Amino acid sequence: MSKRSVEKSWELHERAIKVVPMATQTHSKAPRQALREVEPCFLVRGDGCRVWDVDGNEYIDFRNGLGPVSLGYAYPSVNEAVARQLQDGVVFSYSHPLEVEIAERLVDIIPCAERVRFLKTGGEAMAATHRLARGFTGRDHILTCGYHGWVNSMGKGVPTPTKSTYTALPWGNIDAFQTAIDAQGADNIAAISVACDYAGVEQGHQFLPALRTMCDRIGAVLIFDEIVMGFRLRRAGAQEYFGVTPDLAVFAKGISNGVPLSTYLGRADIMDAVEKVVISSTFGGDTLGLAAAGAVLDIYEQEDVIGELWARGEQLHTGFAALAESQGVEANFAGLPPVGMLQLPDGVDRLQFEGACLNRGVITFSVYYPSYSHSEADIDEALGAMGAALQQIMSDPA
Repeated sequence: MSKRSVEKSWELHERAIKVVPMATQTHSKAPRQALREVEPCFLVRGDGCRVWDVDGNEYIDFRNGLGPVSLGYAYPSVNEAVARQLQDGVVFSYSHPLEVEIAERLVDIIPCAERVRFLKTGGEAMAATHRLARGFTGRDHILTCGYHGWVNSMGKGVPTPTKSTYTALPWGNIDAFQTAIDAQGADNIAAISVACDYAGVEQGHQFLPALRTMCDRIGAVLIFDEIVMGFRLRRAGAQEYFGVTPDLAVFAKGISNGVPLSTYLGRADIMDAVEKVVISSTFGGDTLGLAAAGAVLDIYEQEDVIGELWARGEQLHTGFAALAESQGVEANFAGLPPVGMLQLPDGVDRLQFEGACLNRGVITFSVYYPSYSHSEADIDEALGAMGAALQQIMSDPA
């Protein structure tokens, strides 16, 4: 096997770093110096489940744009819908009918949705739900579980008074939430905001109903971050899969197959508070994302996208487990097939494994996102590369 060259990628990276902090807009897309010989910094084209970098190398991609590409890159009917709408315009001085049409369709398929509004990114929409919950309840404190985007991260640069209005708690531990409520006082809790844990997602069968009961008891708003789980675990996400209806939810990523769009939706009385809370964005009604969403909704209605995501994910999970077992390595996937996390044993260098996969034409990530465009043959090809990569690093860990 000859190594692929990513020389042009890293030359462009050297230009980028002089004008773009981190040479990227997204932290998770930053290339790693340790993989300089094999990792691409820039991708220029995608088709189905495959992408090409600036050096012309082809890859089977399991990152899928960090999750939003649920159907596949350059999916024809989505591209066609966006191209048609582009001819008529993108943003107008008043609302566009697509805002109504897509909202009505989401109300029909998402259990919690009585009212719907649109923004551009999932983190922005999650911030909107937090503000709505505070405005509706008149309370300040929010208990969070999981990552809700950079806008809601309480790290460096966030004032201490703002940080004091959030408590981050672990997935699946209902006792930790009760302890936090006791510490803050039930009358101070505006909302519980939760994103499913990938590896431990099945704990949601007990955990999410318990959170629903807890919110009902203290008069807090239950918010589901469905940014990843929506249009992947089920069409209506975790609330459909687990049968638990939140008060508010956010969908993004898969809802428009990578065209920027997010939606926050939920109970009418809470959503209607937006008039006084004031959440308003010039690009909230951008028609390209809405046109893409319309095409995506059509495809999910006409074809078994969810079933295929589960099937290809299961093929990947069981296939890799068999490969690892044949090599005497205790490695497997945790979580559910559409959003599995690869678990490697101590002593196996994940970075080295990912580099060996890249050198064999497979892009991996902490979470593996199968798309509707991954065929059985694509998964088999990827498994062959992953098995060879595992064998390489086990026989030559240096």
